[in-house]
Amino acid sequence: MWLLYALLSPLLWAMVHLLDWHCVTWMFKQPWMGVITSSLASCIVFLILPFAWSDIFSNLPDRQMTALALATGVLIQVSQAFYFQSLAYSEAGIVAAYWNITPTLLPIASLLLFDEVLYIKHYLGIGTLVLASVGFCLIDTSFKTRWKSFSLMFVASCLQAVALLVEDYVFKHSSFVASFFFITVGIILIGLTPLLLHRVRRTLSQTLNTARSGNIVAVLVGIEAVNLLALLLSQRAIDLGIPSLVAAVETTIPAHTFILSALMFSMTQRFGDSRSLLRLRLKIALLVVMIIGIWLVS
Repeated sequence: MWLLYALLSPLLWAMVHLLDWHCVTWMFKQPWMGVITSSLASCIVFLILPFAWSDIFSNLPDRQMTALALATGVLIQVSQAFYFQSLAYSEAGIVAAYWNITPTLLPIASLLLFDEVLYIKHYLGIGTLVLASVGFCLIDTSFKTRWKSFSLMFVASCLQAVALLVEDYVFKHSSFVASFFFITVGIILIGLTPLLLHRVRRTLSQTLNTARSGNIVAVLVGIEAVNLLALLLSQRAIDLGIPSLVAAVETTIPAHTFILSALMFSMTQRFGDSRSLLRLRLKIALLVVMIIGIWLVS
């Protein structure tokens, strides 16, 4: 059953990547606004609280697990901050491809944190993924900013790898529903913390005032609804399966993003990114190389 959840989430993640790029490019005054708006929209999780009340509060995790769940949410949201900034420099498909660095880091993190042994195939897989990632960086059309995008996503992937390992530990020692709830609370709390600054509140107000004129607030809520569903499916897959295998299946996200972006731009000339049509065969070839690399490290 975990494979079904893992297969459904990539399509939803691809939609989120593309719409996030659209928001960063055309809506937000600053890329980091995506972290705040996503946290605000993520509050819709509290709408389902009455239906999950019994599951959450009858299976409350202990203090340690609650703290780890909240910390996981913080790590996820901080990685998202680097991701949104990266979207300001590169097309959505390439940024999505950089997320495939995460499976490269998982076995390394497992070695450092849990003393798990690495085999030759793991090193081959890591080398393959590094070469593919550099390949994406070199074909990025944003010549002046491509290394910025790559470095930002490398940091985001490091944070995501640690979050996956901690998340897996939490799910194994507490209720999935309660853990998911507290992870989401962590995501919301850290995302709303910047609102303590007056400058941030003013920028947000300006963004939302602009958004209301184009009915974009509803779009933001819709994006986060899809984002939460994708996150739920992904976390459920992790709960039922193995984190490294779930991450491997999710390597199809960039392919979905490239194809979806190309289709939307071809059909509407508005949504999607014209750059997604450039060197599309080479991008797909690099994705195949990435999938081979992740198969080796999984």
